[in-house]
Amino acid sequence: MDLSTLKTIRIAACDVNGQMRGKRMPATLAAKLSDGSARMPLSTLNVDIWGRDVEDSPLVFETGDVDGILKPSDRGPVPMPWLDSPSALIPMVMEREDGAPFLGDPRQILAQVLARYTARGWTVLAATEMEFNLVDDSGSEPGPPAHPHTGRKLAQQSVLSVAELDAFDAFFTDLYDGADEMGIPAQSAISEAGLGQFEINLDHQNALRAAEMPGCLRLW
Repeated sequence: MDLSTLKTIRIAACDVNGQMRGKRMPATLAAKLSDGSARMPLSTLNVDIWGRDVEDSPLVFETGDVDGILKPSDRGPVPMPWLDSPSALIPMVMEREDGAPFLGDPRQILAQVLARYTARGWTVLAATEMEFNLVDDSGSEPGPPAHPHTGRKLAQQSVLSVAELDAFDAFFTDLYDGADEMGIPAQSAISEAGLGQFEINLDHQNALRAAEMPGCLRLW
């Protein structure tokens, strides 16, 4: 990917809840990322699901909320086609100041586990199922989405319904187009049991790369 064509980049690492945490930067700063100039508090990757500091975490006050060093992973830049300006996400990994892996970074933990398989001559492939709900959040409380053809809110289950998938065809077309541009191998989609609940399967691939895909999609 030619970073010179971009206006902005996002640098982010995955926290313990699978959420990407990071920064927005001018694309002109991308060349400086590998020298350790990108920093972020170690505690950022160990917040709770809402992004709040974990109470009594030794990574916050006991350390003075010390910074770690962010280094680009081998994934490379990922386009962000849903944004209006040309942008890319650069997945990062967290290290301590001395260059040791920060083991509060889930990617570092997975890399160490996979290295043990590699030492035995084994290759680990993985695939994920992404389940999600479409919601209508235009009111005071989020609820089931409106059927694109009738305008009425979904009111009953419709498991494995091709008709329901086709009703939301515009959404799924955008999703598949975006996944293709991001290099995410999206496979089959189904409607699930909940109101507005769907599932997309991702193809088998290198386990570390497979683990990164859901985080990229969640940003969308």
